Amino acid sequence: MRKLPKIIIPALIAATMLGAAGTASAQPYGGPSTAGHAYPERHNTPGRAQAIRAQLGELQRRVERNDRRDRISGRESASLRHDIASVREQFRRFNRDGLNNREYRGLQNRIANIRSRLHMERGDWNDRRN
Repeated sequence: MRKLPKIIIPALIAATMLGAAGTASAQPYGGPSTAGHAYPERHNTPGRAQAIRAQLGELQRRVERNDRRDRISGRESASLRHDIASVREQFRRFNRDGLNNREYRGLQNRIANIRSRLHMERGDWNDRRN
């Protein structure tokens, strides 16, 4: 009878430890997000972030080039620069803890809208000579 507690007590301790380890591993990575979601949608997205940065840089260069060549007016270029700065700021906020699919698509849509505005402004001939 004296050997039974010596066997049962360590077995109970081991079972308790294994149960606690299983519960801890079932928790979502990173815990709850600040938005109140139990399972955050954040991803480690350096490729997406680099793509957004490259597109914004290229768009900025296109606006500068068109302004220098007088293809768009000063007011139009200022408005486009303001929109690009706004997208950059939104990107910084979103990218603090990674971009989820919705945020990435939203940024891509805003960049596409600015591109189309630049294309439209180039063809309208407002406030230019000739």
